[in-house]
Amino acid sequence: MTVSSTRTRVRAPRRLAMLVAALALSPFLIGLGAAPATAVDDGTLGIRPELESDFFHINLAPGAAIDANAIVSNHSAEAVTLLNYAVDGQSTPQGAFALAAQSDARTGVGAWVSLGAESITVPANSQLTVPFRLSVPATATPGDYAGGVIIESAPVQGETTNSGGDASVRLDVIQRQGVRIYLAVAGTAVPTLTHGDLGWTVSNDTVTFTLPITNTGNTILHPTAVLDISSWIGATANIDFATPESILPGATLDLQANLTGAPFLQAGTAEAALASDAGDTRVSTSFVYAPWWFVLASALILAAIAFGIWRILLFVRRARRAFAQVAVSTPTSTGGVAPPT
Repeated sequence: MTVSSTRTRVRAPRRLAMLVAALALSPFLIGLGAAPATAVDDGTLGIRPELESDFFHINLAPGAAIDANAIVSNHSAEAVTLLNYAVDGQSTPQGAFALAAQSDARTGVGAWVSLGAESITVPANSQLTVPFRLSVPATATPGDYAGGVIIESAPVQGETTNSGGDASVRLDVIQRQGVRIYLAVAGTAVPTLTHGDLGWTVSNDTVTFTLPITNTGNTILHPTAVLDISSWIGATANIDFATPESILPGATLDLQANLTGAPFLQAGTAEAALASDAGDTRVSTSFVYAPWWFVLASALILAAIAFGIWRILLFVRRARRAFAQVAVSTPTSTGGVAPPT
């Protein structure tokens, strides 16, 4: 991706907004960090395993190695030259699977895959077999690993557009596709999943519940969660959290559930039932909220009631004091001398 400017002074916020909009419109743009890449064929280029329908699934012992082939397809009328490299797999914070960027550090599958060349040329309307070797270090710990083999096209120069006279922006497009490699290193499986606190936020009439989870074991997990809302004011409901594709060992992600059309006043509890290959657990939190105007009105009403009670108590106190003074100033009728007649 290349950004060029015809002026020396550029308004960065506007340029950034244009870049974000362009990235949202093109699923094949490569930006910073990881970009989703799966075994796909978009009608122009594709990559897949030679012997499996979707991804590579490999089981090896520490110190073992295996040779495998990926098939790269070129459906265009011209030969294409592609970068060819391996990367590690990642879990996104939303629970999707992604293949890391070429510049990211490689500690697993991405470091253990050896390719014959850094680039390949695929003739027009044909397929090319890309061999690779996956070698697991003898010191590798048992468990599940994920990564993939990437093909990446050369940048295609985009058109230059002007942003209201402030800057010129050119967006170059890079097509990137990958085939996943799921590797299981032999040994004792330790499925462990931990969680953080169940939290929630309110926006208009939608309440979003968030439950952070972390895969602290060595196997790939597939968690699900259900939210039970119990209240004495407001909504009572059962909601499913969005189900992630998976969570890789060492990854952390946020499970989310949305209560739409929520009442303006709520008081009760919310409990999440979390289930996975690592077992079941529950986590709960109090669930109390009210809009600012309701809180303000309630505070004013309570203040008015408190003021009224204070005035009543003050009146009663003053009345008692007055009665006491009258009682003291009034002479008693006992022990007195009768007036003369």
